[in-house]
Amino acid sequence: MLIAQLTDLHVKQDGKPAYRKVDTLRCLQNAVQHINHLNPRPDYVVITGDLGDFGTEQEYQIIRQELEKLQIPLRVVPGNHDHRDNLRVGLQQLVDFDHPEFCNFVVEQGEQVLLGLDSSVIGKPYGFLSSQTLEWLQSQLARLSKKSVLIFLHHPPMHVGLGHMDVQNLTNADSLYEVLSQFDNVRGLCAGHLHRPITATWRSIPVWVGPSHSHSVTLHLDPNAPSSFSLEPRAIQLLKFENDSVVSHISYIEDSDGPHPFFDEQGRLID
Repeated sequence: MLIAQLTDLHVKQDGKPAYRKVDTLRCLQNAVQHINHLNPRPDYVVITGDLGDFGTEQEYQIIRQELEKLQIPLRVVPGNHDHRDNLRVGLQQLVDFDHPEFCNFVVEQGEQVLLGLDSSVIGKPYGFLSSQTLEWLQSQLARLSKKSVLIFLHHPPMHVGLGHMDVQNLTNADSLYEVLSQFDNVRGLCAGHLHRPITATWRSIPVWVGPSHSHSVTLHLDPNAPSSFSLEPRAIQLLKFENDSVVSHISYIEDSDGPHPFFDEQGRLID
C-alpha cells in the first residue's frame, strides 16, 4: 500500500493568505496536482489535520472544492485549527468516519490497516485523545490483531526540541501508550502539526511527522526561540506500507533539474 500524507493545509476563508504571507489555497492546489501526477499513484491520501485555519464552514467549502479534484481515495483527521463538527458536515460527501462523535477512521486493505485518531480539542492548541477514542482504538486493535496497523493523528506524542510546539503536542501520550503496549501489530505513528519532516522513535515505536506543502515551522532548537515560520522547499510524505514494514519518502512539489543518468549508453559510469 502506498499512502500520500498531506498535512496542515491552513486554508482560510475567501482564499486569504495565512499570516498575511502564505497563499495556502494555491499551495493546496499545487499539492493536489502533484499527488494526482505521482507514478505509481498512491492507494490513499491521508490528511493529518489543520485543514482549515479557523475551522469555519466557509473554509471547508473551499477545501472540499479543491479536494474533490483528488483522483485518489481520501481520509482525514482533524487538527487543533479544525472544528470537528464543521469538518464532518463540510466534507461529508468526500470522507467517511467510523465513530459517531469523533473523527476516527479505519481502512483495511489486505493485511494492512490504516487507523485515524481524532486528537483535536476544540478551541485549544494541544492534543488529547478522549476516553471514547482510546476505547475505540483498543477495540479496533483487538479486532485487527492479525494485521499490520499504521496510525495517523495530528498531534505527535513526543517532544522534538521545538519549544513553542512541544508545549502543544499530545498531552495524554501515556494513555495512548497504555493501549498500544497491549498489542504487537502497530508498525508506527504518522503525525502532522509540526510543519517539518521529523523521524523519531517514541517508546520504541517509529513516528513520522509529515513535511509542509506550504509553510514550515522554523528549525530553531533553542527551547526559548520565538515561534516563526519559513518558506522552505515544499513537500509531502509518501509511505510505502508492505507486510510488516513502513518506508518513508519525501516527495518535493517544486520542479527540480532532472532526472539525469549515472551511466552512458554503453553502461559505463559517466566521468
